[in-house]
Amino acid sequence: MKFLHAADLHLDTPFRGLSDVSPALQRRLVEAPIKALQRLTDLALDQRVDCVLLVGDLFDASAQSVQAQAALMSDLTRLARAQIPVVLSFGNHDFQPDLSSWHFPSTVHVLGNVVTTVTLTTAAQERVAISGFSYGQRWVERDMVTDYPLKTSAVDYRIGCLHGQVGRPGDHYAPFSVGELQAKHYDYWALGHIHQRQALSQTPPIMYPGNIQGRHRDEQGAKGCLIVTSTADHRLQPEFIPLTDVTWTDWQPTLRGMSDRADLLRQLTDQLNAQFQSGLTLVTVTLPAEAQLAANASLALNQGSLLGQLQANAGTTWWPVGLHQMGTAAEPQLFGLNGATWDAAGEAVVTPQTIADLADSLLNEAFLNQALLEDQSAEQWRDQVMRLLTEQYHLTTGGDQDAD
Repeated sequence: MKFLHAADLHLDTPFRGLSDVSPALQRRLVEAPIKALQRLTDLALDQRVDCVLLVGDLFDASAQSVQAQAALMSDLTRLARAQIPVVLSFGNHDFQPDLSSWHFPSTVHVLGNVVTTVTLTTAAQERVAISGFSYGQRWVERDMVTDYPLKTSAVDYRIGCLHGQVGRPGDHYAPFSVGELQAKHYDYWALGHIHQRQALSQTPPIMYPGNIQGRHRDEQGAKGCLIVTSTADHRLQPEFIPLTDVTWTDWQPTLRGMSDRADLLRQLTDQLNAQFQSGLTLVTVTLPAEAQLAANASLALNQGSLLGQLQANAGTTWWPVGLHQMGTAAEPQLFGLNGATWDAAGEAVVTPQTIADLADSLLNEAFLNQALLEDQSAEQWRDQVMRLLTEQYHLTTGGDQDAD
């Protein structure tokens, strides 16, 4: 027996954490989950699987766009033409109070709002019972596993489909424990809801395949589905297959010497071109803490203009979604600027002459003259203001002068 296990397609998903994206790139991102679904169908057809399991959150919301519905229906129809049955459920994102409104091909079996069992026969004439449920509301707080039937000798394999997470009754997303899943003596548990691929158990396999397309920076790396194949000793062995060419990643360059703005931009562009040469990678760039930046490079980095220039240099295989330098305790951030930029500005702007000019201008304020010059001359007041302003500047920049 061989089947495909996927979950969390999230068709219609919005990509979060992106700005200043070109129209062409925006179209590519919108189409990414649909492209991943098409690859999923291609894989199922190529592998000649006995069935496809789609375990919840097929859509990103309970109301879907026409484009997303048409994409799902198109691929389900492709599978139907090849006589590959599909068992699907709806999850917390796309919960469906009324399942009768859907009109899928006859080879598609929709799991109901209560635990439902579908029995299929494989090409090798093995009987497979698949049990699970769809969300009829946003939250399912009771332990649904108690409703799943035990495995019996009437079938060769029993599989559980469950869109939920480890927890206890009262939690929002069909809470369960690994122990109670194992107690059902199923051959495989096809899970959904958690977007990170992981195995909760190997005996039997209790598997999250992850989602098929990362939606934001926290969903990094390859995304896809599991192809599950039976072995000679009647075990089911899952194998991960990536489906998408749009991935998220964090990346740190190697910088040489003191970098001014132009040199830093050139180094980053060259290294990104060399590092990411296929697909599309959405990159968060983190400069190493020890990188030495000239004042103009540091200013451009903190103001965001360097990110804009890097995005202008991006090709079709990478896009920088963020650019910052790893912070260090020795160099605190001051008013949005790092110490090097602040010192450079101070040397150019905060000079004895500018402080003196500021002190003189304060004397033009009538209320200050009246309140502060009664017991001292204008020259004394000017000297006091200069001293206070100078002390405050050094205090702010972390200088050696003390202040009460």
